[in-house]
Amino acid sequence: MSDRNTRTSRRAVLASAGAAIAATAGCLGSTDDEPPEAYTTPAAAEFDGVVDSQWLEGNLDDVHLLDARDEEAFLDARIPGAYHFPDSEMLDSYAEETPDGFEVSPEVIAWTLSEAGIETDDDVVVYGAESNLWETYAIYTLNALGHEGQVSLLDGGYTVWDAGGGETTTGSPEAQEATYEPELDTGVVATREFVAENVGEDDASTPILDMRSPEEYWGVDERGDLDRFGHVTGATNLNFVQSIDGEAGRLRTPEELETLWIDDAGLSPDETAVAYCQTAIRASVGWFVLEQLGWEDVRNYEGSWADWGTLSEDDGYYFTTGEDSGTVVDTFA
Repeated sequence: MSDRNTRTSRRAVLASAGAAIAATAGCLGSTDDEPPEAYTTPAAAEFDGVVDSQWLEGNLDDVHLLDARDEEAFLDARIPGAYHFPDSEMLDSYAEETPDGFEVSPEVIAWTLSEAGIETDDDVVVYGAESNLWETYAIYTLNALGHEGQVSLLDGGYTVWDAGGGETTTGSPEAQEATYEPELDTGVVATREFVAENVGEDDASTPILDMRSPEEYWGVDERGDLDRFGHVTGATNLNFVQSIDGEAGRLRTPEELETLWIDDAGLSPDETAVAYCQTAIRASVGWFVLEQLGWEDVRNYEGSWADWGTLSEDDGYYFTTGEDSGTVVDTFA
């Protein structure tokens, strides 16, 4: 991956160009109607990895687009230039924990990106219906593949773009000819062994963040055919939905995110942090937010509870269960 300064400078160049265009173009081509509330967003103004509809309008020709919605919605209407990034490929063919350790198979994802005309140094914007978990998991996945260009979230997603009168098109785009050559960056991934090295019988030596509901965290809501239910010992519960403004369909403001993650959860950007959920999808929201807040080392436990719940304390994979156990941060619950 390129370093943070390289990504910031690239974003600054595109941002200045987008601001100039947007100043003369109006709101997504319409000067008569008021834009939707999330047309411009506080998170996009503050974070390097977040853009809004206004920015995208001015930079549409300078970035590649990945649509993380379901296929039916994608075919019905999409932003021009967008290609579909199926959740099945992100979830089923990227990585897994095996008895022999952590194994990665990026070939299918690399092929999909090649068909979208994307190469490793291209700037990419990912969008969904609003701002939610599959989008951040797509961004995390590209980072794990070692993508060198800036990968950003469209805050508010397709919903805001469409509501603001943004141009749309239908059907599948033609396949492109490109070569995507991933160089894995496992620095954004927490394997089961990495988690085990930082978790003891009574506590964790590094922040472990459980992004599921409190009921799953306590082991009351039992999901999947697993041997045990509860949470990684020492983990703090931070339900992923708290980072999203559900009414506006976008990320919470930077100030609200700092309150949630730094003030109330007591986390510090100079610490290594690990996020997990059931299958690493919801946890990607925490991974993404912490990266935007300035964490240099934040990791997503790819196996998450679907893996940890199959393991044994006899082998050092400690867990805690029981209602009201552990610590729940519920600032925006």
